[in-house]
Order: sequence, then C-alpha cells, then structure tokens
Amino acid sequence: MSRFRRDRRGVSVTVGYVLMLAVAGLLLGVLVTAGGGLLEGQSEQVVDDELTVVGSQLAANIHEADRLAQVAHADANSTTARGTVALDVNLPRQVAGTGYRIEIRNETINLLTSNPTMNVTVSYPETAVPVSTDGQLNGGDLRIVYETPPAGEPVEAGRLVVEG
Repeated sequence: MSRFRRDRRGVSVTVGYVLMLAVAGLLLGVLVTAGGGLLEGQSEQVVDDELTVVGSQLAANIHEADRLAQVAHADANSTTARGTVALDVNLPRQVAGTGYRIEIRNETINLLTSNPTMNVTVSYPETAVPVSTDGQLNGGDLRIVYETPPAGEPVEAGRLVVEG
C-alpha cells in the first residue's frame, strides 16, 4: 500500500485534464462575452440603416404626393371640380424585428424605436402643400391624402395629410 502513496503519475494526468477544461471554459466565456457586444452593436446598425431607408421611401412618397396635389389643384382650377388625391404608401411594419413610430414635422421625418432606443431623422424636400399628421403614426401602410380647395384658392390652401 505504501508503494501507491508515493506514486503521483495518475494525479498529473487528472490535474492536467482539469486545467485544460478550465482554460477552455475561460476562453469560451471571453469569446461569448465579446461576441455578444459585437452582435448588439451590429443589430443597432441594422435598425439604423433600415430606418434610414424607410424614411427615405416616405420622403420620396411625400414629394410625389406634393406633385400630384399640384396637378390636381391645377385641374380643379381649370374645371372648377373638387376632388381628393390619395397615395398609398407601403412601408414595413417592423425593422429588424422591432416596431417603429413615425413623426412628421418641419420638413423632417423622425423614425423612433424603443428596443433598441433609436431616433433617425430624414429630411424631405420643401413641398408646395403643407404636410400634417395626427401625432405619431405606427410603422406600416400609410396613406397621403390631399383634398383640393375651392377653385381660385392657392395650392397652399390644401393640406397633405399623412394617415396611418
């Protein structure tokens, strides 16, 4: 029995194996922690990019609705008929898996998300017809409506109303 007490060869293999597992576990923990921060940063960049694209699409649609309103106004002045122009805008309901809100004021479009908390601002070109909304709109399908004012009134007498 005393011969086995002095023999330490089996201990060195076990200790080496345990140390190797500890180092591998530590390395894996460091990689997971660093990779999690990298993924979070990338998801915020994706949300920012997608909101910028959505804002640019909406800005282009507002510009298009303004041109249509001017044509409708000119037509209404020449025929003395009144009418409504409506432009449907198809935007995604979510960007990168999260919902967003739209706020339009002072020739800017603000797109807001809560998870992650972001605010992207996109400008649109000056319009001949004022643009208005009823507060914040949820992302998704929108409609831009223009009702022609009575004949003889300026195009600015009407409004482009963005509805959700």
